[in-house]
Amino acid sequence: MSSKTSVVSGIKWTSASTMGRRLLGLAANIVFARLLAPADFGLVAMAGVMLGFVDIFKDLGTGAALVREKEPRPGLLSSVFWLNCGFGLAMTLVMLALSPLVAAFYQEPRVQPVIAVMALSFFLSSLSIVHTSVLTREMAFERLAKVELAASVLSYAIGIGAALLGHGVWSLVYQVVANAALGTLFTWFASPWRPRLMFAWSEIRGITGYSLNLAGYNIFYYFAQNLDNLLIGRFLGTEALGLYDLAYKLMTFPMQAISAVFGRVMMPYYARAQDDLPRFRQAFLRVGGAIAFVTFPMMFGLLALREHFVFAVFGAAWAPVIPLLAMFAPLAAIRSVLTTTGSIYIATGHTGLQLRWGVLSNLIVFAGLAAGLKWGIVGVAAGFTLTSLLLLYPNLAIPFRLIGMEVPALARALAPTVACTALMFALVAGADLLLAGLRLDGRIGHGGLLALLTALGAASYLTCTWFLNRAMLSELLAIAGIRRPAKAGLT
Repeated sequence: MSSKTSVVSGIKWTSASTMGRRLLGLAANIVFARLLAPADFGLVAMAGVMLGFVDIFKDLGTGAALVREKEPRPGLLSSVFWLNCGFGLAMTLVMLALSPLVAAFYQEPRVQPVIAVMALSFFLSSLSIVHTSVLTREMAFERLAKVELAASVLSYAIGIGAALLGHGVWSLVYQVVANAALGTLFTWFASPWRPRLMFAWSEIRGITGYSLNLAGYNIFYYFAQNLDNLLIGRFLGTEALGLYDLAYKLMTFPMQAISAVFGRVMMPYYARAQDDLPRFRQAFLRVGGAIAFVTFPMMFGLLALREHFVFAVFGAAWAPVIPLLAMFAPLAAIRSVLTTTGSIYIATGHTGLQLRWGVLSNLIVFAGLAAGLKWGIVGVAAGFTLTSLLLLYPNLAIPFRLIGMEVPALARALAPTVACTALMFALVAGADLLLAGLRLDGRIGHGGLLALLTALGAASYLTCTWFLNRAMLSELLAIAGIRRPAKAGLT
């Protein structure tokens, strides 16, 4: 297979895996929300903060270091494998020992056994790190995608089955452990590489500088993404954290399922275009426009229909999520484009600037989270949203300066999508007010209104797009293979 064919195949399968797993996760969370209580989600989220932090140390960046190696030696691969196994076992034992302290920190004894069982995932997943790195080096993305999707489908089936049988919070725990176990098992089947009974520190020392720096970089950003969960779990309890966690997952869905796919696809292109700034800017604006074309109507539609969505999809027990979505939905639309600026730092080699600005900006966000804590989860969400909006301009301007672009250039590129989204939002919100009487009279429920107004929103957005943003629509249809691409394109 040629290099070009491998890249195209990798893009296709990586996109399928990323989108597939995010959609599976969203669907499974909807089912879990119907079967479980918010406090169950809160317990797992409490455990997840601590386990996720330890997970950063799972391989100490050795997996990425192996992918980066030009010709990894058999001795290096086997040495890293046994190092990861030992470290994975050590992390499992550490979390078992720390679980009482974590429960004491949260003042929630029920979280201790949850952490103890979920800690098994460290050792299980450590067994497949080298195999995954070998497959990645070989650009065997099809096999990796099938492994990830198969593990996700089966693990969610196990979790949902357990929930149906009344296992409560343990159904979520079973899903996490099953995903690690099945992922490792399938990866071993997919990769022909097998470890040898050999270990040499001399082999390990050659990659420690790169891997430890990478691990250190990830630590700060992990805390930046999880401080709100830590504060809510500690001071507001499991139910509040379960509600907040669901709203936050809905906010991050477009970034994880859409922006991440474009980011993976475009990174090699950006790297090649770093010395051709006009080409870089053009590509970045087109990618930002494509992401906004999908995420803006999705999230502003959720903003308009948040009440119907929560009641119809999750149920009345999740009603406190509604005000959180009022803040998170529009912020998610903005962040879906904002998150792509990380590619600028990486492609232009300015990761030091990215780290320095990331530390400063996240400290400001931390202050907003802490200030809002006295008003509960709504206050935390408001603190997060307000500080994120205050930082929006510098978050764009600083990386844009690296490629000689101004923020208004992005605003102009997004203008047609913003106009169509605003029209769609106004029509849907207006129609919802006009139809409120039908719901109050009991003639139509939340589910019926959600379906009706979603159809209205989609029709109005596509109609407006046909007149104001037809070029973007045609380009996305070409990417999806629905129509022949135009001659103009990225070169």
